[in-house]
Amino acid sequence: MRTIENAVKNAILLKPNENVLIIYDSPKEKIAKLFAKECEKITETMLARIKVRGQTKREPPKPIVEAMKNSDVVLGITTISLTHTKAVRKARKAGARIATMPDITEKMLPALAVNYKELAKNCKRIEKILNKTNVIKIKTKLGTNLTLRCKGREAQSDDGILDHSGSLHNLPTGEVGVAPIENSSNGKIVIDVCMVGVEKIKNPIEIYVKDGKMKKIVGKKEAKKLNKIFKKADKNAKILCEFSIGLNQRAKIIGKVLNDEKAIGTIHVAFGDNKSIGGKNESNVHLDGVIKKPTIWFNDKIIMKNGELLI
Repeated sequence: MRTIENAVKNAILLKPNENVLIIYDSPKEKIAKLFAKECEKITETMLARIKVRGQTKREPPKPIVEAMKNSDVVLGITTISLTHTKAVRKARKAGARIATMPDITEKMLPALAVNYKELAKNCKRIEKILNKTNVIKIKTKLGTNLTLRCKGREAQSDDGILDHSGSLHNLPTGEVGVAPIENSSNGKIVIDVCMVGVEKIKNPIEIYVKDGKMKKIVGKKEAKKLNKIFKKADKNAKILCEFSIGLNQRAKIIGKVLNDEKAIGTIHVAFGDNKSIGGKNESNVHLDGVIKKPTIWFNDKIIMKNGELLI
């Protein structure tokens, strides 16, 4: 409860008399009620239960969409992420501050104990460097060899702090990323930690990208499962839409994307929707894949070597 209290007071920045809406589905009911208990110590809180949404049916029901637009703070504690939905974009436009916690589990709660002010400083430092970057290169010992361009795209810090109207962050939090130019990514990606829809990966998944679009998935059972997900998704789902670096010192790799993508020493790429993070691709899905111990160049400067930040 202390870690949740830390998040409510120092990340969500909840104030008395604010209108709080917590959206949850049945698998996440316990954690939703823990957050509600802390929020209710500060202000009245409304819980709204929805059915578990599939990756291709992520939009919440219309009454929930309206409630989101009329809330000061919205917490999305759901199995499938609400982050990359039209509902969230509408609520942000109306002024709501939003924290999403897709597929959060009790094992992730220690990552909420981070010092949010210190994390925000680190995020801003990397964000400034990324904003001056035109080309990103990523390599790993397992075979990742990817190049993407991001000139003109604004970097995004996910430090968890909902300090202004329209704020949007994950909890657990701690990453800095960018939406690459949609047709710019080329090379091979080896996902070796976890991926949305696949989770823990024993057999790394190889993904081949050309001109920003996924062309082939190679591997064993994990790759077959991922192939099935993309076959059911819309045509824009195969666009490489995000690159981000994990910066949360409290997050340890546990085989869950929401947590692992925030861990120090990891990066992640995603396919699908990126309109919520400054891109132009609209899709019904946003599928993150986490990679450990990468070596990364911003322009021609190496900024991470085998998972260790050098800046």
